[in-house]
Amino acid sequence: MRESTGAMMLFGICLTFIIMMTAYLAISVNYAKAFRVKSHLVSMIEEHEGYSPTIDEDVVNYLENQGYTARGYCEENLPSRGYDESWEFQTCLDKDEMGKCSACIYKTMSDTSKFGPTKRARYKVMTFFKFDIPVVGSMLTFQVAGESRYLFNFAG
Repeated sequence: MRESTGAMMLFGICLTFIIMMTAYLAISVNYAKAFRVKSHLVSMIEEHEGYSPTIDEDVVNYLENQGYTARGYCEENLPSRGYDESWEFQTCLDKDEMGKCSACIYKTMSDTSKFGPTKRARYKVMTFFKFDIPVVGSMLTFQVAGESRYLFNFAG
């Protein structure tokens, strides 16, 4: 009886370790995918010299090809999260019927006179990653944000 109790405790410790390692790997993979998608979206905005609705189809195709399924709600007002008040909401990409988006894009304009009358724009892209543990399912969704460099806003 003593051996069976010890074996059961050892089995429980091993099972706990396996579950924790699986959860850590799942979180790492989901975060890496969200970070990669965010970086690619920032690169697309920089390549097009600003965000315009013409790149929406390319973005949706990219998200589908990457197997990116994380979604979250875009906030209209970023200062509530501690960001500067100058950020304005641009768009919600790949919106589903519940109002959740795959990515959110925000824009701010700089008013510097040393570059002449042209204003420069900076974009913030927010993607989401799920705290997703196999068998248990998706529990929480977190945001991954990144900003572009300052661009002369030719895209609009």
